[in-house]
Amino acid sequence: MRASLPRLCAATSLGFALVACGIKGNPRAPRPAPPPAPTAQTAPQQEPPHGPVEPSGPTVPPSSTDAGLPE
Repeated sequence: MRASLPRLCAATSLGFALVACGIKGNPRAPRPAPPPAPTAQTAPQQEPPHGPVEPSGPTVPPSSTDAGLPE
């Protein structure tokens, strides 16, 4: 145990020194740029013509011309 402890400490110290210096392995080659997205143009969908919009609920008639503003 006493003989292996100094070796373990030396190996650990060397490992920390290598990491601290930035020696972590071979540098990676740069990746190629992703291909551009396909630019297929599609025709817009034809929607049927819309008629006038009708109210779907009860309506509340205005009670005064001041629109609820405090006097």
